[in-house]
Amino acid sequence: MKLTLALVLCVAVCRADDLASAAGQIFNSILPNLISNSVTGQQGNTASNTLQQIGTVVGGVVDYAHKKSYEDMLRQVQDSTTDDDLLRISEEMFNADVNNAFNYIQVNLQGKTSPMSKNDEAQSNLLSVPENVWNGPTIRPFTALFDNYHKNVIRPEFVTPNEETEQVTYINTILATGPMRSLMTFLASKGLTQMNEYKEQVDLLKKIWFTKYARHWTGLCKCSCAFENIFMAELKSNDVLGLHSWLFFAKREMDRKANYMGYIDKLDLSGKGLILKQHSILSETKDAPEITMFVGTSPELETALYTLCFMARPDRPCKLRYNNVPFTIQTKTLKSENVLLIDTAYPSF
Repeated sequence: MKLTLALVLCVAVCRADDLASAAGQIFNSILPNLISNSVTGQQGNTASNTLQQIGTVVGGVVDYAHKKSYEDMLRQVQDSTTDDDLLRISEEMFNADVNNAFNYIQVNLQGKTSPMSKNDEAQSNLLSVPENVWNGPTIRPFTALFDNYHKNVIRPEFVTPNEETEQVTYINTILATGPMRSLMTFLASKGLTQMNEYKEQVDLLKKIWFTKYARHWTGLCKCSCAFENIFMAELKSNDVLGLHSWLFFAKREMDRKANYMGYIDKLDLSGKGLILKQHSILSETKDAPEITMFVGTSPELETALYTLCFMARPDRPCKLRYNNVPFTIQTKTLKSENVLLIDTAYPSF
């Protein structure tokens, strides 16, 4: 009788295509004990243990039924997130950004320019970043990832065990921070209850940010990932792709591989940083006529904001706000082996 009730419960909570598997788990786990009890005549504790096993298996089936696929998660967040939600959660993330570095760096804007200008309106570097900022608790594991990629967009890249460890180290580090805790709490509030589990959080971020994908012009070569394109830079012939991280840009300036030509426009974020549009030359000859990036914000805040907008407003303007200053994040997506991923993302105003 109890076994029948357990199966009825499974029918109520499982999708039809999972029912056979769920029932199979129950029978494989429980039936040997039932036969043993019947043959030996054992009762009491053994029967009680069998009922506990039924509860364990049924509980696992219920959890499985509630767990959403990656595609279902993206769809649910997109469908259930309101514009007011985005304004509220972006304010919360900025307020939680305790590793913000804006007050510890020097930003030397110099002359104003335009995307089409050939004149160098800036004789000095844009950014001066002291050593204590490079050693910040989330900046150090973030920048450790920079040497894992090659700038040539059609050059094959293979992830080594050490590089995978660095990916997980970065994810584990930022998951302990305020902006990422705000993001995960928000996702759980939208019905993604599996985001209450740490492993699920790690798996989601790893999938979104570090899944290798091919673009249509790279053929079968999985030469890119979201982290590389957004937080670093890739070169496609003479075109510069990505370059939306102030930390990566500062590294390039330090290595004399970026020539800052001047700024196009800027938006002050109430003491928490800037959104900067600027014109630069990379590797001496590669023109990047209009780069847009946050300046001074932490890696975890940027990762949280881009993840939020990818999930809630893919391929559309994602309207955010900090301290009554409105701005937008634009994401662009692609599909790799039928999996939706971030092609690029950047702030705008």
